[in-house]
Amino acid sequence: MPCENKVAQYIPKGMGWTFKEVLTPCGATGIHGAQLLCESCEKKAARRYPQRWRDVPGDVCPHGVYVGDPGGPDYMCPKCEDAQRWED
Repeated sequence: MPCENKVAQYIPKGMGWTFKEVLTPCGATGIHGAQLLCESCEKKAARRYPQRWRDVPGDVCPHGVYVGDPGGPDYMCPKCEDAQRWED
């Protein structure tokens, strides 16, 4: 669960390599679509979700690897991915 802490995110400013620091509440959605967590909430989430994602539960493939959505649209076990590549 999010707390009352603030999380810094850096937003590009202009066309160069300059960034603006914006303090955002813990648990809010960042500019890249991921949930922002402070350090203590991140540690709690890592204990609760060892597969490293919080927003979707994911599944376990036949090889015992967590699959689902670790921050991207698709994640597959390397063994499953190789098998599918050769079956096509």
